[in-house]
Amino acid sequence: MNLVAHNGSLAALLDSWFFSIPFSFWLLFGLMALISIASYAARQVTLSGALAAFLVGFGTTWILGFGALATLLFFFITAGVLSKVSKRARGKEIEILQAKGGRRDAMQVFANGLFALIAAFLYTRRQDPAFLVMFGASVAEAASDTFAGDVGVLSRRNPVSIITGRPMKRGLSGAVSPLGLASGMLGAILIALTVWSLLLPPVWASLKEVSLIAVAAFFGCLIDSVLGATVQAHYWDEERDTLTEHAHRSGAPLRLERGLRWIDNDVVNLLSNATASLLAVSMLAILR
Repeated sequence: MNLVAHNGSLAALLDSWFFSIPFSFWLLFGLMALISIASYAARQVTLSGALAAFLVGFGTTWILGFGALATLLFFFITAGVLSKVSKRARGKEIEILQAKGGRRDAMQVFANGLFALIAAFLYTRRQDPAFLVMFGASVAEAASDTFAGDVGVLSRRNPVSIITGRPMKRGLSGAVSPLGLASGMLGAILIALTVWSLLLPPVWASLKEVSLIAVAAFFGCLIDSVLGATVQAHYWDEERDTLTEHAHRSGAPLRLERGLRWIDNDVVNLLSNATASLLAVSMLAILR
């Protein structure tokens, strides 16, 4: 299918060859199935996560081409590497505080990739570059949040609450550090540059769109921390004398200490990703 106009990039050349093949649909189907199976075998995703990743990857690539797939894979691979590094450094400490493990399930995949998929579907309705910016902002926000969280926990300085400025434990939602913030901005910029080179016209005139992707993504990352510090559910673990995202310990429910019970980390990720995606489109409409 591939509706994105050619911009002279390697991805565009691959698109024009691949999508001219009569059975390209089934080739792409098989390719995405192999990638999903490999991700499951590498313990990057659960079975439900592999199915969700297939849907997001196939849908965006079939519509936007291999530039979209390369952008998603760049995020996915770097996220996997950073997750392993942070887990090796502070695995037990983070495991106690955070409910989600290293393998992404379907909810985690959709929380980070649903709006990228929506942007691709919107592009089928109208080939407006704004939807490419929306796609980029969605992936960039997911990368920004991942970079901020997984690198931030390695900071030598204790993080502080983004709301109160008071010291917090590493790994708790709502905690920020200079290293984490700098890493979050780096993640947003790297994805924005990837989108620039693969999906947008690689000319200086596209710098506005690239900047909007990075700014909106980093803002979404900050919103993630704000929501994590305010409305995300946190429970009190008396056995370990700490706040945690776990609702249960050894099968027994824990007392809700703050936030709303139905807002977990997946909901926060989805809301912050939606914020970044819609903000990027809105800012582009205003600046046109």
